[in-house]
Formats: sequence, structure tokens, C-alpha cells
Amino acid sequence: MLDTYILISSILFLTTAGLQVVLFFLLLLQHIIYKKILDPIYFNRNHYSEYELSIFDSFPLLLIKTLGYIKAIVFPNTMRRKFERNIIDQKKHRFIYFLAWTSMLIIIYGALILINTFIMGLLFYYYN
Repeated sequence: MLDTYILISSILFLTTAGLQVVLFFLLLLQHIIYKKILDPIYFNRNHYSEYELSIFDSFPLLLIKTLGYIKAIVFPNTMRRKFERNIIDQKKHRFIYFLAWTSMLIIIYGALILINTFIMGLLFYYYN
């Protein structure tokens, strides 16, 4: 029983490594798309300070801004504090909505695999 669990966990962990590479390129693609569509509307001086705008223009942090846009598209109620309406209309921008949901599902899958890896480590600790 433990051997099959270890085998399945190893296969899932290896597929997660490939999915993280796919997620990285998905985030870069979404950054290019969101910079053209959403930055002029939402990421401007009306909603953010100059300091916040300057921070999110460098390489690693622009991915965090993209993750914020993904969260705002997938869960629109989280942006109600700053904006009065939804960030995009899902009927007009189906491709953007699909990309955001795909990225969110890959992130959730990665989190579940991390939990699985933690459980697998505990099993190794207690059974050896």
C-alpha cells in the first residue's frame, strides 16, 4: 500500500514540475495581454501610488501583478474594495477568462501536490 502511494506521489510530483514550466510561460503571456488591456484602466495613478506603480515594473514583481489580475478575474468580489465593478466582462473576453482560470487551476494543483509531498514526508518519517 505504501509503495503504490509513493509511486503515485512521485509521478504526480514529476508532472507538477512540467506544469510549473507551463505556468511560468502562461504568466508571461498573460502579462503581455494584461499590460495592453488592463493596465491603462486599473493599474494607474487613480488606484495606486507612484511607489506601487514603480515596484511592479521589474521582472519578478510583474508576475505578482499578473497573479493579482488573475485573482481579480477569477474571483471578482475580491476587487470590490478598490473598484466598483468587475475587472473584465467574461462574455467579451472569453480567452482572457479561460487563461486566468487555467492558471488558477495549475496553481491549485501545485498547492495540492505540495500538501501531498508533506504527507509523503510524514509517512516516510513515521514508517522508517
